[in-house]
Amino acid sequence: MNFFRSFIFYIFFYFGTVCFFLTFSPVQLFSYKFVVYLSNLWTRSVIKLSKIILGIDYFISGLENIPKEGSFIVASNHQSAWETFFFGSLFPGSVYILKDELKQIPILRGYFNRLGFIFVERNKTFKSLKTVLRSARRLTKNQKKVFVIFPEGTRLSPGETGKINPGFFAIHKFLKIPILPIKLNSGDHWINKKFSKKSGTINVKIFPLIKNVSSKEKIIDILKKSFY
Repeated sequence: MNFFRSFIFYIFFYFGTVCFFLTFSPVQLFSYKFVVYLSNLWTRSVIKLSKIILGIDYFISGLENIPKEGSFIVASNHQSAWETFFFGSLFPGSVYILKDELKQIPILRGYFNRLGFIFVERNKTFKSLKTVLRSARRLTKNQKKVFVIFPEGTRLSPGETGKINPGFFAIHKFLKIPILPIKLNSGDHWINKKFSKKSGTINVKIFPLIKNVSSKEKIIDILKKSFY
């Protein structure tokens, strides 16, 4: 049953994604507000399809911890592709900080650029850090922005622990942007690198906002305790 559900889901997902982004391919002609609307429509549709077809629902605790105003950094653990869709639907217009190779996806590249996604080269740490800070400063200059980053750097299986990369700390320290830690268990249902998914409820826990912490070690310790 799980295999059959997954097969049906991927038919809808790939066919729908290609048709959607081909239909709205002249992204450079659209207003920023309309691009945000389209990207949010797509991510919400994926989350809805995963619920209807795969039987994967979600439950959020800690919604009261989300700031009502100002920019902030969402720092989440990373277990599957599900959260990349989920955060796009939960925080419309959010800016993802991602590894450089992901910007090569042809059908999505225009939307990534239009939404201001920030890409980092892992083998050029100092250069990437300057790019992140410069881009984040520009994006937050005139409007509220939500930055989404996965500090573990890669997807980990449930129960697996990884190294917390400190790059996000520079944004917090130099631009005075608070951090919103989030933990989820998406890998229990949207199993990474596996075709077949498992129905069930993904628990999303939003922790209290981290503000004005000058110690990189302290913030990393807070995230470790949140994630693991």
